[in-house]
Amino acid sequence: MNYFELFGLPIGFQVDTIKLRAAFMDIQKASHPDKFTQATEEEQEEALEKSAMANKGFTLLNHVDKLLPYVLEITGHLEADEKYSLKPDFLMEMMELNEAWMEATNENEKSKVTVQVKNIQNEIYTPIQKLLENPSIDAISQEGMLQIKDFYYKKKYLDRILADFR
Repeated sequence: MNYFELFGLPIGFQVDTIKLRAAFMDIQKASHPDKFTQATEEEQEEALEKSAMANKGFTLLNHVDKLLPYVLEITGHLEADEKYSLKPDFLMEMMELNEAWMEATNENEKSKVTVQVKNIQNEIYTPIQKLLENPSIDAISQEGMLQIKDFYYKKKYLDRILADFR
């Protein structure tokens, strides 16, 4: 069972936080340890596991940076430790930005490079923005999911570059 199923939500890159919170509270009330004081050890353990799963799922579905890879993973578009190949022109552009950062001699030059990276982040987001705003992945084609996957890896790369710039 994935976290969307646990909370009765459609799988998507946007989560209805009001419904998520309500479902989370229902699960926590139903699996509270006080309700299982007279239950068997197995039932107590099951309630504890469900409560822990709800906690983990609630945290993940509320974290935008974790939600994207999670949806790609549960839909079979992303595998753990996958060796994804970004296009050479993108990698070349990243190499040039890294070099520009290393050659920057003052804060103004560094700021310009940082702005370039942030502009690229916006450029790669714009074409998939509408896809990510769909309430359910059911409305997203296979091609769209692959575009989102490519965006994810590029974003991850750009986020790493910005972190290295600090």
